[in-house]
Amino acid sequence: MKRMILGALILSLYGCGSDASRNPGAAGTGNVGDAGAGNIGAAGNGNGAAGSDDHGGAGSDGSGTGECSAAREQLLGAVDSVSTGEVTVLATEDDVTSLYIDATAGGTAAAASNPWIFVSLADSERVDVTDVTSTESTAWDLALKRALLYTNSGEAGPGQGGAALIDKEFADVSADDARDAEFSTEKFFDAECNPTLDVTGAASTSFSTWYDYDSESHALSPHPGTWLVHGGTGKLYKLRITNYYGTSDGGTGMAGGAYLIDVAAL
Repeated sequence: MKRMILGALILSLYGCGSDASRNPGAAGTGNVGDAGAGNIGAAGNGNGAAGSDDHGGAGSDGSGTGECSAAREQLLGAVDSVSTGEVTVLATEDDVTSLYIDATAGGTAAAASNPWIFVSLADSERVDVTDVTSTESTAWDLALKRALLYTNSGEAGPGQGGAALIDKEFADVSADDARDAEFSTEKFFDAECNPTLDVTGAASTSFSTWYDYDSESHALSPHPGTWLVHGGTGKLYKLRITNYYGTSDGGTGMAGGAYLIDVAAL
């Protein structure tokens, strides 16, 4: 079943036991869909701005950390340590690199106290920046934490990133497809620093539509199509998520946030 059912599902889950709770106020968790758990959560509680003095949009440097910095910390978290998540190259064939990315962030209960993992698509490796220092770096292309992803663009960082989902098979996508694609950059807040949220109550990002949700199994599956992604330096890639429950050997496990991703430069 598709993401359109999520709003009603949140209402049914809110106020349930700890394994099926929304966990409001846990910044940066995005706890959606560990297999069998039904954990739909918010990346922060979404209760407006983080104070009357916290107004404005992106900072003057374009990084989004300026006048909405307190609201950003509430929404996405600001863990000042580098992720220990693993980024592993599983295979490289015909310029396509298959990656395992551990964005489990300690699981649903510990996600709020664990950092995002920042990944260079060009180098197929983790970039050792923190939630805090990432806002000053163009070295990373994609940030991941549980079911949330965002690009190095707009209010996320100083990069030239952005993303667009197109209805085309991965193998058939070329650079020409970017000409008519509508790329989205990261816009986390309105002019009053109120967060923009998706239907689960998590931060709305350029990748918010990457998955479909099954209300019976509480599992996530990648939405059909291919992502076009501009990296932090503006470089263009095509990308597909093949599994949210991957293992470091390319198999399927139970933990959500363990991504298997195919990527190729265009």
